[in-house]
Amino acid sequence: MRKVYLLGIVLGLFVFGGCTQKKNEQSSVTEPWLTIDNHTVEADENGQFELTGKAKYSSFSAKVAIKNNSGNTTQGTRGILKIDKDGTFVWRNIFIDGHQPTTDVSFYTYKEKEKMNYTVNVDYSEYVARKEADQLAEEKMNQTMPTLLAEIVTESEGTIVKIDKKRSSYKSLLVTVPLTVKYERNGEKKKYMDTIGFFVQDKTADTLYPEKEQIPYITFRYETTDELLGGSDLINRRKFILYDDGNY
Repeated sequence: MRKVYLLGIVLGLFVFGGCTQKKNEQSSVTEPWLTIDNHTVEADENGQFELTGKAKYSSFSAKVAIKNNSGNTTQGTRGILKIDKDGTFVWRNIFIDGHQPTTDVSFYTYKEKEKMNYTVNVDYSEYVARKEADQLAEEKMNQTMPTLLAEIVTESEGTIVKIDKKRSSYKSLLVTVPLTVKYERNGEKKKYMDTIGFFVQDKTADTLYPEKEQIPYITFRYETTDELLGGSDLINRRKFILYDDGNY
């Protein structure tokens, strides 16, 4: 009787152990190696959003679905992915196009055969609001700037021939100066650009950038020949670089 009792205990432990092992194996199979914290995120005013989450590994790559010019969707790398040693990650500055309400993201690692796919809902309300505000400001600027630039030319007393927008926006200006400046020495040309450039920037800054301290880029050219005299430095807009170095 005692042997039968002991045999029953052994069989019970064996069955229990087998079930536990099977349960652990199933758990390890179904448990994802990476999870994201939120499936709905908010984009900032620049249309960028971020994702956070946790992975089993500290080494993996991430891609997001991107539509190309043909309308086809491809997987591409965007933003900055930072992964801590414990697998916690932050994927910042993800930008697609600022329009798609949902997007697919994928995560890859050489340690797993399967990639992790998630669909993320993106709220672009802040980005859309900023775009609308920028559009209204641009329309107001286009109405105001022609008159303002004409007044600046008049006030310059002949030192400026005309001022146009260089491209599609008045935030980059093309200032035409008399051809006589071309035959001055380089030192005089630089003084000319400084004097005229500061004058134009100070007169237009409040209209072009009403909500922040900023000034426009300026390119100088000669009348008649349309040759370039110089223009704003790309980093420091208050500094003007001489392109025409024909005279010393």
